[in-house]
Amino acid sequence: MILIAIVLATVLGLGTAVALTQPRPPEPDLAGLTPWHQLDRRWGTYLSEREWGTPREDLNGNGWGRSATTASDDEYRFFDDGIAGLSDDQGEFRIGWAFWDGQEPRVTERFDGASNPQGVNGETILEDRVHHESSPTHSYERMTYRYPFEQPRFSIELQSAKIDSETMVLRATATNTSADPGTLHLVLKGWLAEDAPVTAETGGLILHGESSRVAIAGDEVDDWLITSERSALDERLRGPGLHGGGSGHIGLLSYALEMASGESRDVIIGIAESAGQPEASVEVGSGSGQTDGAAMARATVALERATEVLELRAMEAMEIFSGEVGAHEPLYRQALMGLLWSESFYRWDGTSGVAPEWAGRVDARDVLIMPDKWEYPWIASWDSAFHAVTAALIDPQLGADQLRFLLSDRWQQPDGHVPCAEWVMDVECPPIFAWAAWRVFQAGADRSFLEELYASLQRQYDYWWKTLAIGPRGLFTGGFMGMDNLPRPNAAAQADASAWMALFAADLARMADELGDPAAAQRYRTDRSVIADAVNAHLWEQERGFYFDLDTSTERLFTVRSYSGLIPLVAGIVPADRLPRILDALRDEDAFLSPGGIRSLDASSPVYEPGYAARGVNSNWLGPVWVPLQLLLVDALTEVDPTLATDIRQRVVTNVEREWLETGRLWEYYDGDTGEGLGADAQAGWTAAVANLIAEGWPAPR
Repeated sequence: MILIAIVLATVLGLGTAVALTQPRPPEPDLAGLTPWHQLDRRWGTYLSEREWGTPREDLNGNGWGRSATTASDDEYRFFDDGIAGLSDDQGEFRIGWAFWDGQEPRVTERFDGASNPQGVNGETILEDRVHHESSPTHSYERMTYRYPFEQPRFSIELQSAKIDSETMVLRATATNTSADPGTLHLVLKGWLAEDAPVTAETGGLILHGESSRVAIAGDEVDDWLITSERSALDERLRGPGLHGGGSGHIGLLSYALEMASGESRDVIIGIAESAGQPEASVEVGSGSGQTDGAAMARATVALERATEVLELRAMEAMEIFSGEVGAHEPLYRQALMGLLWSESFYRWDGTSGVAPEWAGRVDARDVLIMPDKWEYPWIASWDSAFHAVTAALIDPQLGADQLRFLLSDRWQQPDGHVPCAEWVMDVECPPIFAWAAWRVFQAGADRSFLEELYASLQRQYDYWWKTLAIGPRGLFTGGFMGMDNLPRPNAAAQADASAWMALFAADLARMADELGDPAAAQRYRTDRSVIADAVNAHLWEQERGFYFDLDTSTERLFTVRSYSGLIPLVAGIVPADRLPRILDALRDEDAFLSPGGIRSLDASSPVYEPGYAARGVNSNWLGPVWVPLQLLLVDALTEVDPTLATDIRQRVVTNVEREWLETGRLWEYYDGDTGEGLGADAQAGWTAAVANLIAEGWPAPR
């Protein structure tokens, strides 16, 4: 197989293009289309699925002050949301779909769902949508959606495909799945920031940005409108109709699709971006520098080629990531493509009424991978570390840029603190960024990447020693540590926090060796020994053969066996004579071993909850299985018990695969007894780490 060098451009954080060399299968005949790996990433499915219900969009200090209903009326402060939405990498242009069946009380412009206070188990999306293909350069994407969510009567397939980096096509295929004829009003929205103009041209719209224009050409519309009123689509489509006219920054093209039972109809759109001053008209694929008229002409040509382009890009997408693993390839591909669906343009300067003291202390304006595009549309820093490691399977540069942002002065604080998440900026997530950086470096990121992050990682490490050390030297506390309802004492020297710091020290020592800093390497190895000695002296209980958090107020161990006590194994600081006790607990199906992997809590614990708990109670860390922790455990066990490592790997992959095949979804976590997928239904963020388990366990034959 021929090796070819691929330059995959990225726009994330401070990243630059990087050459990625890997084997590729023969490409289909693309009939003049730019191959996917030669496209840039300026445009992608970067529009959030939910902007409301976040601290950055709080209402009077209430992060849950908005809802999917009020979001149709209230302006957001930082960005926007939509359905199968496209955006440029600066968040200037936004394009998305909307639907109304003539009966629902509101037009669906964004997915509906319950907020945390309202949901049975926290936030819950109510809409039935499934993400399918998404290529690394967003050359092709596909989603299916059933509408309306209460009693679906229509199944809608939403696709996008690029011709080149500035020209793309969209297709919405609606099918009437009910027994009766029905009409679906299908609307394409194109909009910009406030006060930027939208104008109409024959068969389409022109969005006038600061430095470029976007032309949208579509099938002949039934209604259209240009407006500055956020609520206009919902109010007017259900009332007098859109009926053209107006001015503003929102453009709407509406199609009334009348369908008999079982009938399908398409809406096809062509889109082209242009930049610069008026020039002569040029053909599709020639690049920027056209007039608005020429951009519309290119969009119209794209419209005419749409069916061909979509078919070719779909064929091409089927070959992406093929041949990279020896088994479970469909799940591997979906995990990586689901991760790409999770990319969003994320803008926030820290301003919120939830934590007003953070205003101006962060400066996010990047395309980044979110934990979940609907349920968790905000940065969670240790999630992002896992995102980086899995994204490195797609492109090391993509993985590197996630960490670059977190450890830049636009997120990390001057004292070294890395904010955990938008809801909890002052608290700690596990400090696993050196581990993630080393994994991304091993995957192919340039040595300069380590050089760039080294000082920031040292600063975070020193911050932990200065502010989070507790009790005997070498022990640490970190609060909830990203596992929000894991049973813990209030004031504790934590087994996981302390062991994470041992892992941190070990990875910093590796980096110091690589970067030629022997004095620092020796310091970190000495620190690791100090931490290991303290953990083994103070957090181990011989009778139970396990590590526990130490309640510093009573000086007693908090004897609930959980993930916290397994992190010393992950960090490699368990003495050889104690390993059998830990391994016995992991092999015990009445304790940690479940059909889907290692439970977060010992099943014999009185507070064990394998799946969902009572209404309003999220059982997430009280027993269910979390995929990223399995990756860490399998890595550690490979060194000390390869047979157990293989067993756990097989259980996790098989269970995730079964649930994906049955539901089409990669879930946030999995029931500790049955393996059922639970929580966020598109958590291809860190659940995509199943791709790492596959790649390391079933590599492609050479």
